[in-house]
Amino acid sequence: MAAVIRLARERAWMPVVPAAVSWALLFGYQWAFYFDYRGHQPTVFNYYSGVFGDGLLLPTVNVATFVMLRELSAEIPWRRLPTYVALGLATAFASFLMQAHLNWINWSMPTPFQWSDVGQFHFFVMAAEISYLYLVLATAINSWRQMTANSTAWRSFAVSWLGLALFGVTLAVDYIH
Repeated sequence: MAAVIRLARERAWMPVVPAAVSWALLFGYQWAFYFDYRGHQPTVFNYYSGVFGDGLLLPTVNVATFVMLRELSAEIPWRRLPTYVALGLATAFASFLMQAHLNWINWSMPTPFQWSDVGQFHFFVMAAEISYLYLVLATAINSWRQMTANSTAWRSFAVSWLGLALFGVTLAVDYIH
């Protein structure tokens, strides 16, 4: 029992790191841009996906995936990281092309195909987030048996999918009229 309590005390703060970094990069930076914004386009605070998605759901997903990766650390396919980064960049770029094509303009893209400063920053944050999620998914697929045998990793994986599904719902609510 004492060993369990000691282990919990030693590692209890670890999920705080990805939560804080995620919140700062996915949502916190938008506050800084917001206080300096003088335009008339909708900002992050006009979107469920911005406030709840970037501010709550994705940081929760990142904590869950961090816990999963910690449990499966020997299985992480680091040698394929450049592939996941390339996929993340391509996916983020495709998302921004779709935003422009559908004329979904806001403060990050005030006119189609023209990114503002917040839009440029969001592109790189989005690419990094998606690259990370590709790494997580590859780890889960490549070590499926180990993950399903480890209750912490398995629950963390399930929580991350729930968070991503809810993020998808916020996007749908924001953009399907």
